[in-house]
Amino acid sequence: MIGLPVEVLPYVRGVQLVLVGYSGYTKGSRIKVDKMVRNEIVRAVGRIRNHMQIILENQYREGNLDLAQKAKICMEECDNLVEDVNKSVSGMQHAFLSGQKSPTRGELKRLIKHDHDVIDMVTKAVNLANSAEQSIALQEGNERQLVLHTTQLVTSCRGFFGARANILAGLSQKKKRK
Repeated sequence: MIGLPVEVLPYVRGVQLVLVGYSGYTKGSRIKVDKMVRNEIVRAVGRIRNHMQIILENQYREGNLDLAQKAKICMEECDNLVEDVNKSVSGMQHAFLSGQKSPTRGELKRLIKHDHDVIDMVTKAVNLANSAEQSIALQEGNERQLVLHTTQLVTSCRGFFGARANILAGLSQKKKRK
């Protein structure tokens, strides 16, 4: 990908706000960028998990086992998402002398948009987890809904990240010539 199409530029800029050095899978940096995206997702999920760990410990000490259980479920979803990210397919080795085809601009645009959307989802989940912890500290009373919403968003992010494998699968094999 020599230049970035205008339609994808807002997504690249959005990811660049979070990931310094994100170049949108330009030639020569695809593996590095793929690792950066995965590392950012794992880092953000770790932040969610830390918020939920604090909620779990505090609510367990206070005897609020219902909320402690909800936080534990969210932590388990975070662990599952991290495992999915760590074990997911990565792609886009250079196609020269390999079984992979070079990605088209359209495929790269889809991947860039998908990365942006996943990072956006996980960032929203971090903000919700932070709000849940803050709600407990300020005794606002809506922490249960915030924890449940965080869990739901992490679960959705997990499913959405899984769809990334379908995008990468389209990049994986050259079509055999007859």
